[in-house]
Parts: sequence; structure tokens; C-alpha cells
Amino acid sequence: MTISKPILPALLITLLSTTAFAAVNGPVKSITLSSGGLAEIVRTADVGKEAEITIDVPLDQIDDVLKSLIVRDDKGAVKNLSLSGPNPLEETFRTLPFKPTDLTSMPKLLDAIKGTQVAAGDKQGVVLGVTAIDGEKEPKSWQLSLLMSGGEIAMLPIPGTKIEILDETVKAKLQTAMSVIAKGNTDGARTVTIKLGGETSRQVDLSYVVPAPIWKTSYRLVTGEDGNVRLQAWAVFENASGEDWKDVNITLSSGKPVTLRQALFQRFMKNRTEVAVDTSAVQFHRAGSDVGGALRNQGAAKAEAFLPAPAPIMEAADSSDFAMAGVAEAANATEGDVTSTFALPGVYDVKNGETVSLPIIDKGVKAEMVSLYRQDRGSEHPVAAALIENDSGISLPQGILTVYDGKAGYVGDAQIKGLPTGEKEAITYAVDQKVTITTDSKQAQTVVSVKVVDGMIHAKSTLQEATDYAISAPTDAERTVLVEVPRRNGWTFSAPDTVDPTSTDYRVKTKLGAGEKKVIKTKLESVIDEVYALAEANAQDILRWGTAADPETKEKLEELAQARKDQNNAQMKLDMLDQEYQRVSETQARSRQNLQALREGDHRTRFENQLVELENRLQEIENARAEQRTVIDDYNKKVGSIIRMF
Repeated sequence: MTISKPILPALLITLLSTTAFAAVNGPVKSITLSSGGLAEIVRTADVGKEAEITIDVPLDQIDDVLKSLIVRDDKGAVKNLSLSGPNPLEETFRTLPFKPTDLTSMPKLLDAIKGTQVAAGDKQGVVLGVTAIDGEKEPKSWQLSLLMSGGEIAMLPIPGTKIEILDETVKAKLQTAMSVIAKGNTDGARTVTIKLGGETSRQVDLSYVVPAPIWKTSYRLVTGEDGNVRLQAWAVFENASGEDWKDVNITLSSGKPVTLRQALFQRFMKNRTEVAVDTSAVQFHRAGSDVGGALRNQGAAKAEAFLPAPAPIMEAADSSDFAMAGVAEAANATEGDVTSTFALPGVYDVKNGETVSLPIIDKGVKAEMVSLYRQDRGSEHPVAAALIENDSGISLPQGILTVYDGKAGYVGDAQIKGLPTGEKEAITYAVDQKVTITTDSKQAQTVVSVKVVDGMIHAKSTLQEATDYAISAPTDAERTVLVEVPRRNGWTFSAPDTVDPTSTDYRVKTKLGAGEKKVIKTKLESVIDEVYALAEANAQDILRWGTAADPETKEKLEELAQARKDQNNAQMKLDMLDQEYQRVSETQARSRQNLQALREGDHRTRFENQLVELENRLQEIENARAEQRTVIDDYNKKVGSIIRMF
């Protein structure tokens, strides 16, 4: 069924538009709005032999039109495309004898056209110049100096004298300048002219891509009791093209296209190396050298390089490319390799500046209402969610979703981040405060095997993280609870009642009756390989590795652990002696300072005796430190000897 000029059943909000794109020849035939912020516009034009098509393009869209314009013409060829340059005002005045500022007043203009034949009042002559008569702050008036045919010089006041330019060439240039200035004041577009070659009357299509507002998607989800929900998707888009759309086919394209732009309409001048002028004497070439021929060939090559290549003849698009299978409510959805497209049924009239919203999907999909829990959310309550399976055959674009309960009405909002066809997604829309979940996590590491090679121990261990989820269902209703556990690289997951995981999470599903309590036990496990130097290992790790070693290796590891403990204890004792030596040394230094400040007497004698005691104590500590270093050396040798036994 074809729908022509439908009354759009949705939100129409008038927007202020800042762009315009009106076709002088060829109405808009179809528009494809991309989620990348671009619109592909197709125009149709009826042309004859050696035809021209002109379209007015806003300046801010010229670059995109030059980048993307194509012509579909199966009976002709594109000859060229032309338009005015980026700065017509500057280009025009470059060849004129005056500047735009000279046209702001008669004295400036007359001074700029010195030597021009004019009629001033009842006199005729050549303009010599204009002289300002100074006032206190600004010129009071001006005097025109005029050279007449008899050689006399006349001085005429300005203003007060009617002046007519008699030189037709200057007069024409002045009229050209004023025309360019008038057009420059409203210069917001360029007229693009496309010349086509062909022998017959025909219809051609023009396609180009220009910026456009991103179209959006809003969803409605109505829950049911039979495991199905009704999903409706509405597209929201704007006509901000600057012209009304009349009888236009509209297609919406999702996906994430790469969109680029380049300043094709801006002029860029290449920096050139300046070559000094050669003032040396001319040298004659040897006979037989064809310098002139080489230069001729070089010139030919340059000329050929600047010849425009013939434009290819582009085949006309098959009419089926733009045909739409009309449907009563939703759009004709098509799943592509990287995008989904929604061809709206029929043709539409959309005024410039209007926002339109209308359904593109309306069907039942499989869904299950669950309470979704993730420990990393930090809440004891799960969230209410709809576990949707996209069996619609079309990937759903991202958008906002409003959830309605079949009986209670509005229950919350959610977000669809984009759901490919055939995949499942949990759409969360509210907090389920009637369900409470607490967690208890424990971690453990178990060595499963060890091997000692060349003083290095190779230990294989299992890391385990066990989490218990204690779930309490509401007293007035049953619940289906879905627990999500984030995936970890290199870890395996185990739990009862697991369901299809996602790319980021494991899932465990359980059902509880009204008022029921249940505990779900989950376990994450990973196997790690560790390599350590026995000479650097501590006693605790050595004993841990011994639990998984064979009896002979275990005995050696226990002996090594004890030697390592003795070695550490001896080192600790030496550290304590070092600390005591430091404290006694500091006390001795203070006593010396006090002694130097005292005169002869009892106090001085007491400090002298104290210094002797401190000196003796330092000697005792130093002797003990030397003995302890010997003990440590013995333990170091013992540890090394045990390691060499492996």
C-alpha cells in the first residue's frame, strides 16, 4: 500500500533554521538521514540536449557538495561543474581602480579616479585630486581640483557640486563594483551549475551528502504475562535543510559511519622556492643536443597534466533503489552488513524547521521480567529488568526506552545501547526494593605442584574466589533473580543454574516463591604459574610450596625454610645491635658537648666517667656485631648449601 502525503501522527515542533538549499532545477526526490549527522539528498531533474542544472547551495555546505555530488545519467555525460569563487568581492576589486572603502564617500571616490574625465557643475575636465579643508577636529569640506581642456585649473567645493563621470569605462566599472557589493551583503550561498552532454530529453538524479541533525530513537515497552512484550520504536528527526520537503521518500540509516570533511572550496597556495635570476653569460650547447625538443616535450607533458579528465558517465539508479514497500504502521526495516535502514512507507510532506516523530518498529518480542543483581553496584537491592531477546530480524539502534506494565502503567525508563539482531540484553528500568541480596566472598590460593630447577622454584597454584549470594524474595510475589558476575580474563566460572553469558558477564538465574530464601554459590578459579629464586624466597612461601612437593623435595624445602628463619633471626639481632650502637653513639656525642661547656668540678668528673662507660659499651656492642656478622655468614653459607642440594 502506498501512502501519499500522510498527516504525520506525531510531534511537530517548529525549529529555527539557519540554512537553505533550494533547487533552481529539480525537486527533492528522496532523503536518507544518517545517525552520523549527514543526509543524502537525491534530486530529480528533467533535462534535454546539452542541458544545465543549477542548484543554490549555502556556503557552509559547499565543501560537502563538492566532496559528494554524483549524477545518475544513463544517456549523457557530465561535462563540468562550476560556481563563483569563495571571495567574489575581493576578486572583482582586484582589477578595479578603486577599493570598496573608496565607495563610501564622494571625496574618496574622486581621489581614487584621478585622471578621469568628469563634469562638475558647469565645468568639464580631468580630476586632479581632492583636498580636505581642515576644521578644528575633522575636515569641514573638500575642494575638487579639475584640469580643464584649456589648461585652467578649477577648484570646486564638495559637497555642493553635482558631479557626473563621463568616462564610460570607469562608469561601467563603478556599476560592476556596486553590483558585487550589493550581492556581497547577502552572500550566503553559491549557485552551482552542472553542465550535461546528451542527445535526448531524459530524467537525471543528483545525489549529494550534507550535514543534518542526528535522528534519534525512542522506544516503548509494554510488559505482558505470557513471556512476550510489545516493543515499539519511534524515530525522531528534523527537517533543517532550509526548504520544505514535498512528496519525499525518507529513509533512516543507523550505524556509526566515518564522516569526514575537507575545505575544498577554500583556496590554498603552494609555497614555492624562489630562484635567483641568472646573469651569467649564455653557454652554447654541443651539436646534436636536442634542447629545444626536450623543452617542447616538457611543455607538452605539463599541458597534458592540466587537461581535465573526461567525466565518467554514471548509470542512472534503478527505480527499485528508491521504491518502498508500503506498510500500514512501521517502516520497511533492512539489516545490512554494518547498518540497519528503515524506509518509511509512502511519501511525506515535511515543512522546513519541523520535528517529526513516527513509529518504525511495532511488534512483539520475547522477553522475561527478572530482578537483576550485580555485586559491584554496591546495593543490597537488585534492579527490575526486562531480559529481551531481539528476534525482530533487525538490529535496534541506541535510544531511550519507556517501560509500561500491562496493568500498573508507567514503571520506569531505560536505555538501549544498541541491540544486534539475535542477541539478548537486560533492560533495567527500576530498583526492586522488595528483594534483598547479601554477599559473602572468600579468597584462597592453593599450590598444586612445585618443581626446583637450577635454584629456581616453579610453582603452579590455583586462585579461588567463592561468593555466596543470599537472596530473600518478597512475601507477596514470586521472583526470577538473575545474578551477573563480570568476566575475568584467564578465570573459569562455575555455579548452579547458569544461563547464556554475555560478552562481559556470566549469568546465574534462579526462581524463588513468595517469601522464599535461597543461597546461590558461585566460584571463580584461575591457575597461575610462579617462578621464584630460592635464594630470595621467604620461609613462609617455602613452607607453602612444600605442601604440594614430593616427600624428598618437601624435606629439603622444610630444611631450607628453617635455615631461612635462622638467617632472618640472626639478621634481626644484628639490626638491633646496629640500632643500639647508633643510640649509644648519639648519647656519647651529647655528653662530649656538655663536657666542653663545664669547668673543673664534680659535674665535669661525672660526665668524664659517663664518657668512659659509653666508650666501653660501644666496644662491647661492636664486638657483638662482629660475632653476629660471623653467625650470619654461616647461615648464608648454609642456605646456599641447601639450595645447591636440589
